[in-house]
Amino acid sequence: MKVNYTGRHMELTEPLKQFTKERLDKMATYLDDIIDVHVILSVEKHRHAAEITLKTRASAFVASATTDDMYASITQAVEKLDVQAHKLQDKRNTRPHESAKAGAVEE
Repeated sequence: MKVNYTGRHMELTEPLKQFTKERLDKMATYLDDIIDVHVILSVEKHRHAAEITLKTRASAFVASATTDDMYASITQAVEKLDVQAHKLQDKRNTRPHESAKAGAVEE
């Protein structure tokens, strides 16, 4: 998994990068085909915003969060990505198989 970081109006520190990488590594357990991740961290006055774009072979997920603390923003954005990924995975698991549809039509 390739992770790109962008800092807007702030300097990216190694602890921020490490924290983000640890959170994203947990997602890799159920999204095994992650190709690219782009993390944008920005600060405007007292608002700390985190925007994360995660690309897989089949789809792309985008989440953003704004709080007073950068670590909280990163956590919220990753949680939103988590919800999106689980929702897609549930759709894939509950969708009937094409072969089952073909067999039902023939009968």
